[in-house]
Parts: sequence; C-alpha cells; structure tokens
Amino acid sequence: MKTRVVPLQFASVEDKEFHRILDALKNIYREEVEFLDPVSVGEPVPEADAVLFPVLWVEVYKEIDTLLDTIHLPVIVLTTTVGVSLMFDWEAVAYMKSKGLQVFNPHSVELAKTVFRALALKREMKHQKFLIFQDTPGDGLIPEQFKIFYWWNEECTRSMQEKFGITIVRKSYKALGEKAKSISDDDARRELKRWNFPEEIPYERPVLGAIKMFLALREETDAEGDVVGCGVNCLNEAYFSDTTPCLAWNLLYQDRGIMWVCEGDTSSLMTQYLMGKTIDSAIFTTNIYPFLSGMPALSHEKIQEFPDVPDPDDHALLVHCGYLGCVPQCMSRKWTLRPPVLGWHSWDLVGENGVAVDAEVETGDVTLCKLHGDFEKIFVEKAVLEEYVQYPGSDCRNGGLIKVADGYDMMERICSHHVVVLTGKRSNQMKAVGEVFGIEVDLG
Repeated sequence: MKTRVVPLQFASVEDKEFHRILDALKNIYREEVEFLDPVSVGEPVPEADAVLFPVLWVEVYKEIDTLLDTIHLPVIVLTTTVGVSLMFDWEAVAYMKSKGLQVFNPHSVELAKTVFRALALKREMKHQKFLIFQDTPGDGLIPEQFKIFYWWNEECTRSMQEKFGITIVRKSYKALGEKAKSISDDDARRELKRWNFPEEIPYERPVLGAIKMFLALREETDAEGDVVGCGVNCLNEAYFSDTTPCLAWNLLYQDRGIMWVCEGDTSSLMTQYLMGKTIDSAIFTTNIYPFLSGMPALSHEKIQEFPDVPDPDDHALLVHCGYLGCVPQCMSRKWTLRPPVLGWHSWDLVGENGVAVDAEVETGDVTLCKLHGDFEKIFVEKAVLEEYVQYPGSDCRNGGLIKVADGYDMMERICSHHVVVLTGKRSNQMKAVGEVFGIEVDLG
C-alpha cells in the first residue's frame, strides 16, 4: 500500500537541484511512496493522492493563484536530502495554508511516513472490509452492560461507512463457533506446530480450542476477501463458542496482518486500524479505569482499592479481561497465554476452555486515543505507563498503571471506556492522521 505522489517543479528551479533532492526522497520513502512523473507548476496534475514540492521558490507567492487553480490535492513539502523540510520554507508553508491549500510540512522522517501511509490508507479503505461475528448484539449474557454501547447501532455503522468508505460485513458468531468445533484435534495439533508462544495452560484442550478458532477465523477472512479488521461479540455471546478468540487475534495478525478488536467494538476497531496502519508502534485496545471513577471501577475489577500513589486523581488502570489487553506477541516485551479470568454474577463468561493473553509493553510514554461516535473527532491523551500492578483473585491480575497530566480534564473529554493505546509520544502523528481524514483532534 503506497501513496501516489506527483512532484511539482517551479519553472525557475534548476533541474539538477530538483532531481538531487527528489532522488534522495525516492530512496528514503521507497516503501511508502509511488513517485509519479514530475509536473511543472501550472500544468494539469494527474490523478494521485498528493503533490510534493522537493524545492520551494519565490514563485510560491507570485503564482499562488495558479497553485490554487491547479492543485486540488494535499501538498507535501520535503525540501532536503535527509527527508524533511528546511526551516527557511516555513514562511512559504504558512502562506500556502493561509490561502486555503492543505499543506503537510513534516519535521521528521517518521512523521512524513505517517502522512504518506494515511494518504494511501484513505484511498485503499474504500475497497476494504471489517468482518464482525455477532448474532444478538446488545442482548446476551450481560445485556445490562452491553445494551448501552453505541457500536451496536445502525447509526454507528452508517456513519463509519460514510466517513471512511469501508464495508462492514456481519456474520453469525454461532456459526463460527460451530465451524471451529468441527475442526479435528489432529488438524489443530498440526497447526499448533507452526507457532511458538509461551503458555501456562494446565491441559491441552483450551489451546487446541483456541487454535481451532484461529483456523475458522482465517478461513472466513480468506473466503470473504479484502478483510483488514475482525472482531466477535466474544463476551456477551460467549455461549456460542467453547473458547475465546484472544490467541486467534494474535495469530491472525501475525499470519495475515489483520487488525482485531474485542467484543465486536467497530468504533475501537476503526480507531486501532487508523492508527495501527499509519504509526509504527505497539498498539492495543483496553479498558480504562480512572481513579476518579471510584467504586464502579473498583467493583467491576473486583479490587478493594486503587494503588497508593501520589496524585491519585491523575492516575488510571488499564485492564481488559484480567490483563493489560489483547496485545500481539510481536509487540510485547512479555507475553504468556493463560487460563481465563472473567466471571459475571453467576455466569462464567468465558468458561474453563477459554484462554486469555497476559502481555506487557515497555513502560514509559504512551498515547491513548478513541474516535467519537460521529467519527468527526478523536480523543487523544498523553500518558506515562508507570508500572504493572497485580491483584490476585481479582479481574485485574496484571494491569497497567498510567499517569496523565490532568485527570479531571480527561474525565471531561473521555468518550468511551474502551481506549486504544500506542507506545511512545504519538499525538503529533495522530494530528497528521486526523488532518488527512478530516478528523478533529481533541488533545488534552
């Protein structure tokens, strides 16, 4: 998936200088960009995702009307052989923006790659699919919790499709569970030999069941075609399967590059897909429990109290299904497949045959994000993952402890209990992705 870019040349710019910089850019961004033939300013611009200025010249001011008449694509300014722009170009960039052009002026190669990937993704998403398995959304084992979630609603699906052009395909989770059960133990054992992952499951059946779910999901995604994201209503409709999809998501991502989401949350899936395909970082979806949320969070996780820390109002736990979240093995510093944790009232949500992922990413800076329901705004929060905390016997066996700058501000802005987490300081890249897709970034 490469973005298609047309280099633009001002008439007074020497060919030697133009191609010296362009050739360097072609080498630096060879994995992200398909460079089309250069075009002189004023000539018709062929179909592409963006135009590129390897050299800016004084004509940018003199020929602004020509630029406005002929450029109807995003403009990227990269004017050095090291893949970024000169500080002397900032005035021209600001001028073009003031006249109404959409201009990207990346200060780093990493940021430029994010812009290029986002532009390509915006085009490609119109031909891609999310595949979601569910039968009774909003009902099921715990309707008192799931009935309130927006992602079940037709409006959510319609808004997402209108905004991004992606197709959302829904199939039966019951049928998927039956397909997984029909796979023989021998076939599952053969597939298991392909993989190497740490596990502390006391007997064979749960691991084989998880492998069967992976095989069933892989067959479904391959048959559907063009699937880039997948999810199932795994908790609320747990009775349709004798396993959980946690291991399957790990293997499906490594085998096919398909993004995953828990509970069939398409809004989180879109958030994770947008950021995961454009930003080179570990990424996962989890639940956030700000200390300010108090007793509801404590009771949900079956813990007596939050960790004793300075500035508790600025802290939160990241926990999902007992652990940090469903993080792929390839993105983790530690990763172990374990028995399931969750229970709810008198129900054992996932059953003794289920599995759960206990994973850790590196501590340090992280960035949280989540698309709003109208997909016109995205919540972004800078944070620090300080450490991991354990509550034996609870629904928080190994969760992440994070600190934000202002917990009260976050509580005012947060739009979901599900958040997508990226390692590192990523708000600048998220702003670029937002600009490409016309999404307002709500940054705390």
